Amino acid sequence: MPRTRRIHTLGIWMGLTGGVTPELTEGMPHILDPYSKLVALQDEMSRLTQEQAFYDARKQEVTRRMNEALSEGRIVATTLQTVLKQHFGSDSEKLVEFGIKPFRGLRRARAANKKNAAAPEPSGE
Repeated sequence: MPRTRRIHTLGIWMGLTGGVTPELTEGMPHILDPYSKLVALQDEMSRLTQEQAFYDARKQEVTRRMNEALSEGRIVATTLQTVLKQHFGSDSEKLVEFGIKPFRGLRRARAANKKNAAAPEPSGE
């Protein structure tokens, strides 16, 4: 069963409550109880919609501030890493304690790669 959109449901409610007049309730007093409950629910939905909009705006503001803090934090963290590398030396194993990989030299190419590079390529002639 497909979901009914909230705005559609609220439109139906407004049509129902707008159509109930005092003259109608005089002739049918049993309508008054469901009518007053529906009006109360409409008021609550209006209040909740406003509250949701407030929290959405607040959430966007907090997300923006979080992104700013992350951006600034990344810059400060990079600066701290650089300072630690300068203090201990870029090849010091002490850097591992801070989650920084020490420089351990360049890896040499494998012997197989050297053989392939040294061998001349066959010509297609």
